[in-house]
Amino acid sequence: MTRKQREAVDALHRNAPVHPNPTLEEQRAGFALALTRPVPDDVTVRETELGGRPALDLAPAAGAGRGRLLHFHGGGYILGSPGTHAGFTAQLVRRAGLRATSVDYRLAPEHPFPAAVEDGLAAYRALLDIGREA
Repeated sequence: MTRKQREAVDALHRNAPVHPNPTLEEQRAGFALALTRPVPDDVTVRETELGGRPALDLAPAAGAGRGRLLHFHGGGYILGSPGTHAGFTAQLVRRAGLRATSVDYRLAPEHPFPAAVEDGLAAYRALLDIGREA
């Protein structure tokens, strides 16, 4: 990025309207808008379930190696979803040459701790149960 481009981005951030107390829904919408990236054409995505939770299964079109990535999206357990992070997860899939499953764990505050951790553990145990079939 050139100096001129950095200055332009800096000016956009400094002059952006600030909402002092956004609602959780506004925060989630902004988070999704800021992070959502397209999934490359050489990665397939399908909806699935893992450990009793909805999930996205991503696979490289060229075929996957042995193993699988279990991906937990970012967002501090209050923001995000497998969909908001699908572009990022797809890049992991491409680089690792492995399938990935991204779990839609329950978010706080609607589902307080330890709900998200329980969902993650259930997904991990489900993958262990699947074993080599994964």
